[in-house]
Amino acid sequence: ARRVVPRPSATARFTDVSWSVLPHQRYVCGSAAEGRPADRDREEEAHGEEDVGSPGAELALQYERKLKEARARSRSGTVLSSEDLTVLYADEHIVVVNKPSGVLCVPGVRNKSSLANTVHDIYGCESGDVAKMVVHRLDMDTSGIVVFARTDEALGRLHTAFRERQTRKKYEALVGGTPGIAGEIDLPLQRDHRFPPFMRIATEQSEAEAAVAAAGLRHAGYRKLIKKKPKPSATTYELLGREEYGGEAVTRVTLVPITGRTHQLRVHCAALGHPIVGDPVYGYRGEGAPNGGLTEEEMEVAAPGRVSLLSQQNIDRAVQDNQQNLCL
Repeated sequence: ARRVVPRPSATARFTDVSWSVLPHQRYVCGSAAEGRPADRDREEEAHGEEDVGSPGAELALQYERKLKEARARSRSGTVLSSEDLTVLYADEHIVVVNKPSGVLCVPGVRNKSSLANTVHDIYGCESGDVAKMVVHRLDMDTSGIVVFARTDEALGRLHTAFRERQTRKKYEALVGGTPGIAGEIDLPLQRDHRFPPFMRIATEQSEAEAAVAAAGLRHAGYRKLIKKKPKPSATTYELLGREEYGGEAVTRVTLVPITGRTHQLRVHCAALGHPIVGDPVYGYRGEGAPNGGLTEEEMEVAAPGRVSLLSQQNIDRAVQDNQQNLCL
């Protein structure tokens, strides 16, 4: 079957069962119509904030608030000791390690401790600069193999290999529900102007809203970030097996990013249903936009057979009970 999101440059192709997604439970009726979180409405009422007037000004203020909140949260992360570091391979040129979920891949704000810092402390590098060991990175919540360079020559060659797509990345994820056997997701991504610094699926409406929000931003850096054009993004997936989690059906899949955008796999899975189990941003009651940014009308076209809300609630309850990290 072929499902098409109502936008010429944003399509999703499937070979079996259509994907699905959940309604976003953080919204109440009045706020959902405006696209604003219910907790923001309650906060403004509690503090006696007045309406800022124009939609552009409201979006700009919301953007700056959200970005500051997210940056504060990003300072946190599990500190990985040398005893906890799992080294898969090391020589005089490179170090290959296994990054657990919850650990920053590279130094954060104010040089916050990270996987790169731990590797640098143990192995060092030719330049003595931890930044010149970083070849690529994984999201803090994602686990997987990370390669670090120890020499400038190795860094340059590896950067070239990644840039020219001579390397191939493959991820394994556990997603809610029962997607098809295999498929391709081709949906452009942009920075989410309502839930910064997260990402979302780009639509004509979201691009127009982002332009309005950018015009009202006071900070030049924020304005540049939100004005960035959407980027084509493509992911393929393949079924590995059907399982059960929290008494509900889940599916283990292989995800291969054709492009390498920020949070690409997580947004694609959320936007087309079957969000990744344990995703605190794009999953059930996550911090990002519902449906990866798509509207309910668009979801009806792209994924009419979506996972039930009850199923997502049960999976989320099991995630909380088991303190489960992102299953990616």
